[in-house]
Amino acid sequence: MAQGDLCLSLDHIDQQEVSKKLRAAAISVFAALALVALKLGGAVFTNSLALFSEAGHSFVDGVAAIVTLIAVWMARVPPDREHHFGHAKYESVGALVQLIILLALCGFIIFEAIERLRMNTPPVVRSGFALGVMVVSIGVEAWRTMSLFRAARHSKSEALAASSIHFLSDFLDSIAVIIGLIFALFGYARADSYAALIVAAVILTLSVRLGRDVLHSLTDRAPAGLADDIRPIVCSVAHVMDVHDIRIRRAGAQYFAEMHVDLEPDLPLAEAHNVLDIVEDELRKRYPNMHITTHPEPYQPGTA
Repeated sequence: MAQGDLCLSLDHIDQQEVSKKLRAAAISVFAALALVALKLGGAVFTNSLALFSEAGHSFVDGVAAIVTLIAVWMARVPPDREHHFGHAKYESVGALVQLIILLALCGFIIFEAIERLRMNTPPVVRSGFALGVMVVSIGVEAWRTMSLFRAARHSKSEALAASSIHFLSDFLDSIAVIIGLIFALFGYARADSYAALIVAAVILTLSVRLGRDVLHSLTDRAPAGLADDIRPIVCSVAHVMDVHDIRIRRAGAQYFAEMHVDLEPDLPLAEAHNVLDIVEDELRKRYPNMHITTHPEPYQPGTA
């Protein structure tokens, strides 16, 4: 399709791959919810702020996993009259919701940790039980991270890859909490609050990164370096003299690219159409999730 088609068909997507991604995302949701129940129950029983903050983080992870599941599901829906470029932007809207929740959670954890540190006698924490809860949860988080990483690598899903990185941060957070609980077990009760502050710092770091990604997605920022990578691929096709006005936007795991391709000026129209088909095929070999619109122009030296 030399001119492309705004109402793009997604029939070329491997439904078996979609099913694998959906299964991986669904397992992640159930694992996140199980961790929320485990950590929240442990936090109530032990009065551990660090464990409570971890429960809140796991809740946000559950929301993130649900958003990922919805995003993968919506990717199956073809564009329609109201959504010419598909529905992948729902992922960005969901990420914005996550960002608000993350920032609210951070504020609460920091406030509560500072209040506890100001107290003369911090609340007693049953550190041994809390430590046991964290050891179990860290095993679940390690398994979930590796499962998502394998699924993302196999399916080349950026949504699953982002989730695997997110859950890797949970694994590291849990290690920080365990260290704090070990100190609390030996009488350093304030260590629990310090561990909660470490968790809050990690969540805040994730929030900044998430906010940056959401901003880039919603403002259609061009993926860094992608236009430069595309140029040699296009120019390697026979009869192509140059390419310019490359414009790329990203929506979820999909890319939408537009470009003007300079062809040999004496090339017949039918042949020019075939050349542009080859250009699009070559680009899709490198970027399977790229939807491409090409515009042919006769090459004029010095004007490209």
